[in-house]
Amino acid sequence: NLKTGEFTGDFQDFDRSITMLGDSPYRVELYASEIDIPKVQFTQSGAIELDAYPDRDFWMSVSEIDPAASIIDGVPKYRIKLDFAENVEDILKIGMTGDVDIITDVRINVVHVPGRAIMKDKDGNYTIRLLIDGEVVEKPIVVGMETDTDVEIISGVDEGDTVGVLVK
Repeated sequence: NLKTGEFTGDFQDFDRSITMLGDSPYRVELYASEIDIPKVQFTQSGAIELDAYPDRDFWMSVSEIDPAASIIDGVPKYRIKLDFAENVEDILKIGMTGDVDIITDVRINVVHVPGRAIMKDKDGNYTIRLLIDGEVVEKPIVVGMETDTDVEIISGVDEGDTVGVLVK
């Protein structure tokens, strides 16, 4: 119950009654390539999976995108800042590392296959191998959005088709 001008101890040696912390939110800074940066926009959502918390996604939103590239290891990269959607200051530590996914578009009720199932023919057209009536048949396909692991199929594969996947 201090009033303006009062101290908790002697004038020369007083204890603080409060400590002001910065009012900026906890945030993550990352760098995106010039191939990925056109897909990123303000207020898009994303999630980070921190190495320290491998079974938990922390939701975030894009708050800043640098207009100019920074050269990192000789490659132009664009800094993106993401703010956490929840209060995380009690559990996060500065310098933690993890993987961030930014949601740049959403598609619902689509046919998708593992990227390893898709091939390109000599003309650069996408194809896929399907098991039809016990035989492997190579079919042309039209692809859409991609994730790190899967590719959307616009046409050429139907739900329930059996797809051949390359195994390494």
